[in-house]
Amino acid sequence: MRLPVVLTDRRFLLTVLLAFGWLLLVRAGHILQSGVWPSPLGTFGGDLAGAFILAVLLTITSGPCRAVLVLLLGVAAYVAGMHLMAHGTLFQLAFAGKGMNPTFISGSLINVYLILLPVYIGFAWTLHRIHRALIPQPPAACTALTTSAVAVVLVYGLSFPSLTTPANNIVASAFAQIPGAIVNPVGTAISDEAVDTDKSLEARTNFFHQQITSRPNNNPPNVLLIMIEGLSGGYLPSISSYHGLEPAVALEHLEGTLQDRGFRLYRNTLSMERQTDRGTFAIICGRYPDFRRPSNKMLDVAEERTHPDCLPSKLKDNGYYTAYWQAAPIAYMNKDKFMPRAGFMDVTGAEHLSNPKDIDGWGPPDPIYFNDVATRLQELDQKTSPWFVTLLNVGTHHPFNIGQEAEQEIATDEAETNGNSTETIMVQPQQARRNAMRVMEKSLGNFLERLETAGTLDNTLIILTSDESGGFVRSDHESLPLNSNLGVLALRPPEQSDFSHYADRNVITAQLDIPMTILDATGYGDQAGGMIGRSLLVTNDRTRRDILLADTYTGLKYFLRESGQLLACTEMLTRCTSWSFNPKRVFGTFQESDKPPFLSLEDRLALFEDAAAPNRVEEQR
Repeated sequence: MRLPVVLTDRRFLLTVLLAFGWLLLVRAGHILQSGVWPSPLGTFGGDLAGAFILAVLLTITSGPCRAVLVLLLGVAAYVAGMHLMAHGTLFQLAFAGKGMNPTFISGSLINVYLILLPVYIGFAWTLHRIHRALIPQPPAACTALTTSAVAVVLVYGLSFPSLTTPANNIVASAFAQIPGAIVNPVGTAISDEAVDTDKSLEARTNFFHQQITSRPNNNPPNVLLIMIEGLSGGYLPSISSYHGLEPAVALEHLEGTLQDRGFRLYRNTLSMERQTDRGTFAIICGRYPDFRRPSNKMLDVAEERTHPDCLPSKLKDNGYYTAYWQAAPIAYMNKDKFMPRAGFMDVTGAEHLSNPKDIDGWGPPDPIYFNDVATRLQELDQKTSPWFVTLLNVGTHHPFNIGQEAEQEIATDEAETNGNSTETIMVQPQQARRNAMRVMEKSLGNFLERLETAGTLDNTLIILTSDESGGFVRSDHESLPLNSNLGVLALRPPEQSDFSHYADRNVITAQLDIPMTILDATGYGDQAGGMIGRSLLVTNDRTRRDILLADTYTGLKYFLRESGQLLACTEMLTRCTSWSFNPKRVFGTFQESDKPPFLSLEDRLALFEDAAAPNRVEEQR
């Protein structure tokens, strides 16, 4: 049967309409589940393409192939809904292998939300039954329809800068990601000899900037670095109000706690990338994270292929006791090997807790975790040497385990407030995240109060940040860049008078600046070596720099200039959109510009190659 004939066949057109209606219902389910509203124009175009592809699949499959199709549709709809709820994006096919990790399975897959999987599979089976009832004999045109579906996939892939934003269609997006995953599994067009770096590039740009005061300090402070899993600065009311954002979570209590305890909140903080290992690498080692699909920088250190001179190693060499205490299992992401080689002397994870009930899934809920590390910090403070302790909680990581006691308290509060406790978190978009953040801010507040009362925090520099910015739902979720790069940074020096030495709260900061600031504050700034970033103790003659960022979940890559320019580029760096912004209000002033990219394709490729290459950002031993 010829293509024009089959495309106008009543049976095929009815199948397209059926597929389109089904995808709209799936879309509605995802919105109810996640609270993420996609842009209408992109949604309509994506669902049309997805409906055509799905109609072709329904037409050409039968028997076992149809059973596989139903199963895959159900699983894809389930995973997409979970990913939208947790990360604000659709899934990346390239990360499918991550789901095979036992820790990931027990932490993120086996939870209360798993009940939605048979629901979505049943929904796909209903589509199959309706299609068979309406069209018992589909048109026989497998070759023509397959060819046309491939053409739609290609056009779709070229039409969207990202294939995983909320406006994308799960069917069309999944198929459009296949060619890139096969042709270029690392996600960028760079390799050891892919680009001849222009010798003038470093003179024209400033993406590997290092600036530090190197002031001596005769009384080096203790350092407490607190990383809150997935915390975005947009969740703090004063910051979201400053930028004119509409977050799904408002942490008034946390912000009040920080202000009462003398913290300074930085309003323009950039989170370099998504995923814990990427952000942690930048914070611990003062270098760019891995911007490629596979994140290998931490693995390379764990397996001793590279030897970066990281912050804890520098502090240990200067007499500090260095400790890394996280809530999640320590072997996940190879942290059991990476952290000691980065310079931490005391490294523990969920296994440190003796009660097995406290370490189910990703690890202990925040009340248990913060109580445990508070006790250990008080014991550590009895040592005569200064200490550097890094913490990472897990309660604010999907599936947002807050513990039975906290669940009962919240259920009681909601029952008293609403007079109805029958609603479940699965029908309240982002409510599980809100509850987890609510428990975290209370646990963290109690933690700081306990240590301050005991005198443990005397002569201590405290920095609160996040491993990554988990993103937040806002009314224009897709129309602006850096949606998932709004980081958080709050700082409290040992004495309030010390703030006169620190940069203003409105300067642009990044995760790279945290290790530089710590090294500078402890008096060892002259040992920065190959680190990049700018210490917050630099207040005069702050050189305007350039910064590389990315969002691995959307595949977008960014080139930011502190003067007020931004390039938002596709994963392959071939297409870019220019933006301008006010350097004092980065996230609230983006305006699309018709100016050509301020970097050529060759420059863009070379910069990301430089950021990825060990010999560029890491010191070989």
